[in-house]
Amino acid sequence: MSLFDLPPVISELESSDEAIVVVNIEGVVVLMTKPAERLLGWSAEDIVGEFVEMLVPTKKRWGHQAYRRGYLAEPRDRPMDPGLEPEAQRPDGTIVPLTGRLEPIRVEGALYVAAHISPR
Repeated sequence: MSLFDLPPVISELESSDEAIVVVNIEGVVVLMTKPAERLLGWSAEDIVGEFVEMLVPTKKRWGHQAYRRGYLAEPRDRPMDPGLEPEAQRPDGTIVPLTGRLEPIRVEGALYVAAHISPR
């Protein structure tokens, strides 16, 4: 679900069978697919419009901001957190080990990042 007026190439991801979270250049979640909702335990209604760090375990949130800025300085299709063990935190505090891939999507001069995620 999205609260944003998104370009069609981004909006079309919403119907994907893959767990995908899309953020804008500010790090705000603009779209979350149903499979991502099931995997992460968050509803799109609760997370769209929030900073992506809401999905990151509390102890890693500040560090994630630095990783996000570094990725945006040189966005490219690559594994999520190479060399680290990516995790998400569900609303109940449960930690979900993840694997994933980051995909930059450039549309009409704007940059979005799609995180394609799955359980590890």
